[in-house]
Amino acid sequence: MMLTKKNNAIEYALSVLPRSVSREIEGLVSVRRTVGLKEIRLRAEGRASVRIGTENIRLTSSLSEDELYSLLCTVCGGAIYAHRDDIAAGFVSLPYGIRVGVIGTARYDASALTGIERIGSLVFRIPSGECSFADELCEIFRREVVRGMLIYSPPGAGKTTALRALAAGLGGGARPLRVCVIDERREFFAEDYRECEVDILVGYKKSTGLDIALRTMSPDLVMVDEIGPSEAQSVAAALLSGIPVVATAHASSADELLSRPALKPVFDCRAFDTLVGISCSERGYSLALDKL
Repeated sequence: MMLTKKNNAIEYALSVLPRSVSREIEGLVSVRRTVGLKEIRLRAEGRASVRIGTENIRLTSSLSEDELYSLLCTVCGGAIYAHRDDIAAGFVSLPYGIRVGVIGTARYDASALTGIERIGSLVFRIPSGECSFADELCEIFRREVVRGMLIYSPPGAGKTTALRALAAGLGGGARPLRVCVIDERREFFAEDYRECEVDILVGYKKSTGLDIALRTMSPDLVMVDEIGPSEAQSVAAALLSGIPVVATAHASSADELLSRPALKPVFDCRAFDTLVGISCSERGYSLALDKL
C-alpha cells in the first residue's frame, strides 16, 4: 500500500511559510536528502531551524511575533477562532498529515486552559511518509496479537507513521481486516485508504471515538494514537468485546513503558499482549518485540 509521499507534505509546508523562510529551506534540502526533513521550527524574534535526519540545523531566517501570528492565521485558513480548541490543545492539523505545534502564553479560565496568546513558536512536524518496516509490523500483528498491540518509541521516532502504515497494511491486500482509526489529531490522510477497509473517526476524543467504534462500526480492530489513562475504560470495553486495540505511547524502552503510572490502568486490564518498540539511528529503524 503506497502511502502519501513525504515530498507532498514538504511541498505543502513550504507553500504556507513566508517566502524568505521557504527559500532558505529549499536551498538547504536541495543539497541534502529531502526525505530526511522532519521538522521546521520557527521562533518569534529568534532564528528558525530545521531537523534533517538526526541533525538540528539553524537557519538565518527570523520572524517577528506579528509575522508568526500572521503565519498562524494562514495555517488556520484565516479563521483562528474555528481552530480554538485545537490551538488550546497545542496544535493545528494540516493536509498530508502535517501537525503544527503552537507554543505561547497559556490563557486560563479558572482551571481550564482556554487558549494561547502571544505566540512564541510554531513547529511544523513533517510525517515520515513511507514506513520501511511496515511489512514486518503487519506480520507481527497477524502472528502475535490476540488482545492488542502497544507501539512505543521516543517522541519523533515514527510511532504515528507506523500506525498509519499498519492501518494500510492490515486494511488492504488479499485478506483485509475492518480497521477503525480514532484520529483525534487529524494525522491520517483519507486519500491513503480509498482502497482499504479503513474507517477514520476524525477529530473525536479518543475515549469517545473508541466507544462509538465499538457500538456502531463492527471493526476487526481499533487503532488509537498516544493512549493515556483517560482511554483505559474504553480500551477495557474493547477487550471485553473481543476487539483488539492497537495503540501508541511515548517510551524509550519496554521497562520505561511498563513503569509509567499514567499507563497502569491499561496494563491492569491486560489490554495488550504485544509490545513493539521502535528505535531510530543513522543506520535506519529497528523493532523490538516483547510479549506480556
